Amino acid sequence: MGKTKFIKMKRSSILIPVLAIAFLFLAAPTMNFNVIIPAVIDVPDHIKVAAMIDRTVVEDDVLDVIEGGLTGELIGEDKLATQILMDGVHAMLENAATVSLKRTTEVYPGGSPFSAAFPEPLSWMEIEALCDKYQVDAIVAIEKFDTDFLLMPGANQVATVKAGIRLYDPASKSIIDQYEYSHKESWNTGRLTLESAIDGLISKSAAIREASYEAGIEYGRRLSPSWYRVSRKYYRKSKGDDVFAEGARMMEVNDWEAAKDALLHAVDTGHRKTKGKAAHNLAVVYEIEGNLEEAKFWAQAAWGKYRNKKSKDYLYDLNRRINEVARVNQQLDQ
Repeated sequence: MGKTKFIKMKRSSILIPVLAIAFLFLAAPTMNFNVIIPAVIDVPDHIKVAAMIDRTVVEDDVLDVIEGGLTGELIGEDKLATQILMDGVHAMLENAATVSLKRTTEVYPGGSPFSAAFPEPLSWMEIEALCDKYQVDAIVAIEKFDTDFLLMPGANQVATVKAGIRLYDPASKSIIDQYEYSHKESWNTGRLTLESAIDGLISKSAAIREASYEAGIEYGRRLSPSWYRVSRKYYRKSKGDDVFAEGARMMEVNDWEAAKDALLHAVDTGHRKTKGKAAHNLAVVYEIEGNLEEAKFWAQAAWGKYRNKKSKDYLYDLNRRINEVARVNQQLDQ
């Protein structure tokens, strides 16, 4: 056997178990739970209520007809979709502690539907008049809006909503937020046939409505803290340690006190690898309970003291969450 061949075999023999270990952790069980994340925009303290208006009306109805012909949209489809986007924003902010939203039927002409740019901002005289009319502190204006619908091979439907929204603050005479984004929703309707293609035309409007509503929810998250689902990997077993396994089972039935008791015992009595896994699981439990500092303590122990490598990445998640919660508290205390 040549030296080169031996080296290759040796490298392979090392690589295979490493890949196997990595795969096992990727396939590890997870705990799923909701966490609160901050609003993207720090809305000023003086803005308590905002009104939302539609500024996407095309001044020339002929342009609207042309756009509908080019894109296959039904006439008036985008107008309805903008209202549904407003529904999504309103639903997101309905119980928000930062800013609430008033729906309006105000419509203003905007730019050309063929232009990629935002239209010129509304004048501060117009903004102040709207604020007086609706007794609000700010104006949220949908200033760009378009929808698209594709029936892809394999009967995959993709509905896309593109929107551009501004938040006007008359007190500071500034545009606090100017956000342009695209939101997609996709569905699989089964095998593509002529009949399903015809049905797709019928379901197009429903797909656009759903995508528009979710696009509204997405924008609402810019103005208010919101809940988000996360997953955390944990360890179910450690070789030869029944107490550790008990702690993992208690995690799976949401008995956090029993889980902590068993895992603490495993930290005290287990071998190094068991200690590292138990410390990692304790960090997950404390995060679920909302005690992020204690979670960080145990993740640091798992990595720094017991050399559990997976806990190193988890520490980044916890540090990010600690910063997020601090920002949420700041936003809610305004």
